[in-house]
Amino acid sequence: MRVYRSLDALVGTDDQKRLAWMSAYNQALGGEPLQLIQKAEGLVATLNYLDAMRAPA
Repeated sequence: MRVYRSLDALVGTDDQKRLAWMSAYNQALGGEPLQLIQKAEGLVATLNYLDAMRAPA
């Protein structure tokens, strides 16, 4: 749920943009978020990344 909300804040309500982001290789994460979130450490990394993108320092 947090991934969905965080991603929604970045790309809006466009399902195609959400899917594109989740399916594309992300260099900062070292993989595709859709694959990474299948494991706890990938989920945490993806959430941290999205949170940082929403509220940059």
